[in-house]
Amino acid sequence: MMKFFGKKEKDAIVSIATGTMIPANKINDPVFAQEMMGQTIGFQLEVGEIVSPAKGIVEMIFPTGHAFAIRMSDGTGFLVHIGIDTVELNGKGFKVCVKQGQSVKAGQTIVKMDLSLVQSLGYDTTTMLIVSEPINKTIDYISFGKVKKGQVISK
Repeated sequence: MMKFFGKKEKDAIVSIATGTMIPANKINDPVFAQEMMGQTIGFQLEVGEIVSPAKGIVEMIFPTGHAFAIRMSDGTGFLVHIGIDTVELNGKGFKVCVKQGQSVKAGQTIVKMDLSLVQSLGYDTTTMLIVSEPINKTIDYISFGKVKKGQVISK
């Protein structure tokens, strides 16, 4: 098993995208900014490729491609929500690369989004990573700032 900075691969949480990792209070949506769904961080995307934050199972993926959930073997659940109000696009500009129920590795591509198209249609493409279950679990993340997809972001 590979180790990342002393962490076993199965325990590592990785950046879901290349861009700038931001705290929840910098997200332009009150549900995400106030962390109503669980511990939340955001990513201001530079590239429209969204990867799994951890090794686990694709528990749910919206047909529109704008959101998906990953469940780790220890029960930790993650929800990834790509953009704000992007459900309104009905899948336009999104390509789902996995199937529900599929096992995935941390850093594996889940969704590709045509970043320039979605932005040109007036949508905020900030992408949220939420620790949805268990609700009382918190992840210690590295400092906010520039990150690359697949980079370990858990301490």
